[in-house]
Amino acid sequence: MNNLLIVLSLWWLLLAPPQALAEPAPLSIPGEITVPFRGVDHSALRGFAQDRITHITFHHEGFAGTDSDLFRRASAARDRQTIDQRVRNIHAYHAGDAGLGMFAYHYAVDKAGNIAKGRPVSLKPSTRSTAIGSRNLADFAGHFAVVALGDFNHESLTPAGRLAYVRVMSEAQRAYRVPTAQIQPHKHHAATSCPGTHILKEAGALREMVRHYSLQAELVGRGCLKDTPDGKWGPKSRRALRAFSKANRGVVAQPEVSDVALFGMLDAPGAACR
Repeated sequence: MNNLLIVLSLWWLLLAPPQALAEPAPLSIPGEITVPFRGVDHSALRGFAQDRITHITFHHEGFAGTDSDLFRRASAARDRQTIDQRVRNIHAYHAGDAGLGMFAYHYAVDKAGNIAKGRPVSLKPSTRSTAIGSRNLADFAGHFAVVALGDFNHESLTPAGRLAYVRVMSEAQRAYRVPTAQIQPHKHHAATSCPGTHILKEAGALREMVRHYSLQAELVGRGCLKDTPDGKWGPKSRRALRAFSKANRGVVAQPEVSDVALFGMLDAPGAACR
């Protein structure tokens, strides 16, 4: 009888329809621009489904290499385009010649601070970079990717572009509970110079700005901080975190800038300043 039950159970499992792959919750950022993508190569996207986000990677467009004259000429033409035009142009290359299926990143930001939505977060990013120490393409399963439009071997982030970059990463950090240590430049995971020398110089500072912005956004949403989040931790932010901790004993045991404080707040969505 027991053997019969085992056989029937195995038979049922073989006939049962396969469960659909779970997907990360879609992300939506207030003010984002939705770009219509045409000519998506769905066959190239097979095998790129991902069921969760564990890392955040930041990239740059990087169109000029080490050629400063090419950068001047190409950036002048790009600066005349809107962010949706630039993303569509990159998408055409990624879907066509690069064989990446569609625009490779989940979000893009420009130097004016505009934010454009890219590929769905249910698809992992796809780049042509190889794994460190290997000829195989790097695998970005579990990654959320944002690209800064421009070539940051030749230019630096503008204040507006930096804030948009940080804001997108903060939204992803809070939506998917990504530890700050797992917010890294593309170069950290692949044999590449991306996101360019100038962004790499401030990679650590950017990571801390994301955590600061995340904490500030939570404090603003809970009525503890009156300022607009900017990723710069100062006296007002410190006082707001202390006030939150005092009003919600046990949620944030130590009112210090840390992932423990951030995730404690995220685990208590109803906690607020009174």
